[in-house]
Amino acid sequence: MSLNLDKSTWKQVRLGDVIRRSRAQADPVNGDVDRYVGGGHIDSDSLTVERFGDVADGQMGSTFTYLFQPGQILFVSARPYLRKSGLVNFSGVVADKTYVLNAVPENGLLQDFLPFVLASDHFIAYATAEATGSMNPRLLWGQMQRYEFDLPPLDEQQRLADLLWAIEGHRCSVVSAMAAGLSARYAWLGTSIGSFVNRSAVPFERVWARSPESGWSAPPVDEVTGHYVLSLAAIGQFGYRTGQLKNVPDSPKVRAARLDQGDLLISRANTAEAVGRPCIFTENRSDVSFPDTMMRLYLVDDIQPAFAEAVLASPHGRKHMRRNAAGSATSMVKINRQSLSRLAFPTTTAEEQNEFLDKLTRFDEAVESVRSDLLALDISRGTVSAEIFGGPSDLQ
Repeated sequence: MSLNLDKSTWKQVRLGDVIRRSRAQADPVNGDVDRYVGGGHIDSDSLTVERFGDVADGQMGSTFTYLFQPGQILFVSARPYLRKSGLVNFSGVVADKTYVLNAVPENGLLQDFLPFVLASDHFIAYATAEATGSMNPRLLWGQMQRYEFDLPPLDEQQRLADLLWAIEGHRCSVVSAMAAGLSARYAWLGTSIGSFVNRSAVPFERVWARSPESGWSAPPVDEVTGHYVLSLAAIGQFGYRTGQLKNVPDSPKVRAARLDQGDLLISRANTAEAVGRPCIFTENRSDVSFPDTMMRLYLVDDIQPAFAEAVLASPHGRKHMRRNAAGSATSMVKINRQSLSRLAFPTTTAEEQNEFLDKLTRFDEAVESVRSDLLALDISRGTVSAEIFGGPSDLQ
């Protein structure tokens, strides 16, 4: 998709010359506002801010005093590579590290166009390079104002903004459709597995071919060694995630923990939300091991690994993990073989497992189709943005 833009009438500007930062403040304690927005409420790569917290929820910090109004833009200056900025359509307060911004049309920038400037790869590359601090890098206001970019005339900005907002509107619809599909899948999973369990179940250990095996966590190294260990992020909410590998030195213990395609894993130690999540290692390779924060499960022949994965990932399985995880809810928690062994595991025939997995595959194929549409939209949005604003390599 090419816009064939004629940039001969565009002018190079400094961001600080075409935007203003609002420093208006309000006192949430006095009831001036009832909402606040923290960094966690702003989704990466989103162009709008939809979520917020209640100022009375006890989670808001003392620095949340900067007032924002509908139509203003919020930009999180901490860790700018996370791309947290967007248009807000309600009022509330933010903390001091979130900038409340307005475009200055009389200086050449439309408010509708500003969110796309801040979301562009060109700006994010600049913001990331200029951020100060090692642990929690932040783009200071003075540095942000010095960003330079080519700005179209107002009428062309409006046309481009209309196009970009149309793409974003379609993207939001696709995101909503995917969320609805995932919600329907999870609800069906809960109903189906719950029905199996209510009919007949045995302790999980009864379907183990042998005791679960823990992996080995060798210290990761920077150089490429040809040997890898999975990071915890490899077990996602919806199963195995590729690319989540760490380089490790070769050793007998690393080799003993090597994975085979089709191996069933479960997170043994993780956050309270993620502990006990399962996945099936899907890659056809022999250079990846699993860490001691995971267990490899061995099942009897009449239980398909994909069925066991579904049981563990279902509301029934997740409830058991949350109830049996030991440790502080604010840090890493753990499950062990004993607690895992007590999970009520449904007894089913091979035919029932196949029928269940066929239906689950249809759900997954539908969700994956929507996910592919979303990827195509993201690529299209990125291509259009790069044509308008340039990319990281265009920074001088």
